[in-house]
Amino acid sequence: MKYFKTYCIALLVLTTAFSCSDDDSDTPNDPTNENPNTVAGNYFPLTVSDYWNYDVENTNNTTSETTMSTDNLYVISETAGVYDLDVNNGLIANGTMDSYLSNVSLARNETTLISNGALELPAEISDLIDFEININNIVLYDTEANNDVELSSNSSSVQQDFNGVPVTISYTLSSKSVDFSEEMMINGSNYDNVLTTKLVLNLNVAATLSVQGIPFNINIIEPQNVLVITNYFSKNIGLIKAEANTSYTISPTAISALELAGFEINVPTSGSTTNIQNLTTYSVN
Repeated sequence: MKYFKTYCIALLVLTTAFSCSDDDSDTPNDPTNENPNTVAGNYFPLTVSDYWNYDVENTNNTTSETTMSTDNLYVISETAGVYDLDVNNGLIANGTMDSYLSNVSLARNETTLISNGALELPAEISDLIDFEININNIVLYDTEANNDVELSSNSSSVQQDFNGVPVTISYTLSSKSVDFSEEMMINGSNYDNVLTTKLVLNLNVAATLSVQGIPFNINIIEPQNVLVITNYFSKNIGLIKAEANTSYTISPTAISALELAGFEINVPTSGSTTNIQNLTTYSVN
């Protein structure tokens, strides 16, 4: 009986100890479990004459052909807290994200970096469908946002001609928070306090065709993410890396329908390109 009583007391002590341990570590309201706001700070210094140099690697995933180049991105002006950037002395940008940044104006406050302007589509897409996307308050990062949260979104549609076919192009450009890392190794260099975000362009191309006198609606390009740019911003430095993936696929059903309607497809029916830019040198105030 004495042994049984001692066993019960020991069991009660152990159970209580484990219960307390679980409560301390797993309680949702425990402040020690909350993600501290360690991301506060300036993740894109913007002063006139600040610059960033990048190595740019562009790979055609269909042919496996890779080309190497460089970009020089820099701040050219500031008016009432709105900044404009340029690249390569006004010449074409080799990095997809550099092209974005040199075509928008940037506004920064204590927590966000906001872009306004127009997005020029990468050549892989513009060779297929060429139009500009209006950018209205697209947030490139928000230091107060949780991971995996949509930061902003623009949607619209335009009418255009596709290979002789009148089409309606509907698109959504959105930005999203991805992650925060206290340190990250990129291109052989170690960076502290890195914010990762994404820009995503979703595209749909629809048309009304007439086959043997019967009209019907068809998606030439089904809704798909044709451009995804993953950006890495380091505190007090700016953009240290951007990886852009461009891809599209024309619907096989649409190809057959276009041929039946008497249209020829004289553009590639699919494409995929990866564009990576890594920071090499920089100067910021």
